[in-house]
Amino acid sequence: MDSESIWQKIARLWRGASAAPSQPVSERAARLASVYGVHAVGPETQAAARPWREGELALLEDTLRQLGPRFYEPFRSHPLRVWLDTAHGEGGFGHGWLRIGDPGRDTSVLYRIFLHEATHASNEYRGWPYEKLFCTRPGFDWRLVDGEWRHPRQQGRLPRPGAWETLPVDSRDVSTNPAEDLAEMVRYFVHSVRDERAWLWPLDQSQPATYLWDTSPTRFIFVRDYFLGLEPDHPWYRRLDEHVEKRVRRALFED
Repeated sequence: MDSESIWQKIARLWRGASAAPSQPVSERAARLASVYGVHAVGPETQAAARPWREGELALLEDTLRQLGPRFYEPFRSHPLRVWLDTAHGEGGFGHGWLRIGDPGRDTSVLYRIFLHEATHASNEYRGWPYEKLFCTRPGFDWRLVDGEWRHPRQQGRLPRPGAWETLPVDSRDVSTNPAEDLAEMVRYFVHSVRDERAWLWPLDQSQPATYLWDTSPTRFIFVRDYFLGLEPDHPWYRRLDEHVEKRVRRALFED
């Protein structure tokens, strides 16, 4: 005699029916790991993680594809493990793990946090080139003073007068330290070239999204030519006035 109740049968059939669509998700997750070195971790590995949705994995794959191999190649030899916390909140990166608070159904939260935190990971895996080679150059203007990073227009400090290049993440001041400055300049670069105006605060909405390039051409040319290494045929590639291009490239790569 069959001891399984009708409700147990219904539950079993429902589990079987709902499991079928999960195959594309696992295939996409496998592709993220094999092509980009990004491992989408679920609750089977991280107890506090929630399962990934196919649209979320598709968003990561598309974003990494457009960021390009200069950005994701370090992850292929040193995997980046990304997980979505069941709790809400921002995100963070450390020791090869990138946590993102549950974005709910708003994939823009996932997108923006991933851009920021994955930049930290890519920079770290490359040996911190921004801090070691670039951030003290003209246009970036960071200085290490008594073991602390300082900038003339640094968040949390009184601004120094002068025509400093800035990234307006907070009242037209740069971020709190070079690492955060880099993460925000990459995010702002991507949002500007994709015309994602809603996330370019405090952009004057009467201006084009790439207007922010005028506030710090050094940062945007650095992201384009070095950190992402985009080719001229890339859909995100933009150029500034030729004299600005020459001045910035000389300051970054020749002096």
